[in-house]
Amino acid sequence: MIETIALTLAKTLISFMFEQHLEHIESVKIEGAPRWYYQQTTGHICNSGFATGGFEAINLAKKNARSEMESRINKSIQAVIYNNYRELDSAKEKMLVKQFSHDENLSTFVESRVIYENIKYETSIKTGFVRVCIDKPTLSSYQSERASKIAKEITLHHKEKALQRLEQALK
Repeated sequence: MIETIALTLAKTLISFMFEQHLEHIESVKIEGAPRWYYQQTTGHICNSGFATGGFEAINLAKKNARSEMESRINKSIQAVIYNNYRELDSAKEKMLVKQFSHDENLSTFVESRVIYENIKYETSIKTGFVRVCIDKPTLSSYQSERASKIAKEITLHHKEKALQRLEQALK
């Protein structure tokens, strides 16, 4: 049962993330920013970032864009959980959903998978602009992998509990 919830959670998460939250950002035009800033691309989930200052602003803009990507993914995960799993009764089911909602490896994933689509420094306004993207299949695969790991952990937990009950029954 727990394994089924994990797989359902992954499928729901992936479809909901792409359909409702990640792709729902509308393209906007910001005066002074490059025309690609806050524009979405086909096949990718993108975020933009900026920072003011000298040329070092580019590195800060990269960091800001990556941070926005992490935040966007986390917000989508929280929305999926709220919309689909807020009325669970079982403590084990709640534990599974809580574990799925917190991903300690998300920063590493984003850092290693983002593509810096565009980088520009506007000297007239001393501002760096960056757009980072992750392709949809990569993000989808990562979320499925997360759900599989959780399902495996729950299965191992069930196995340990069953062995403990068997040992107690044999005593």
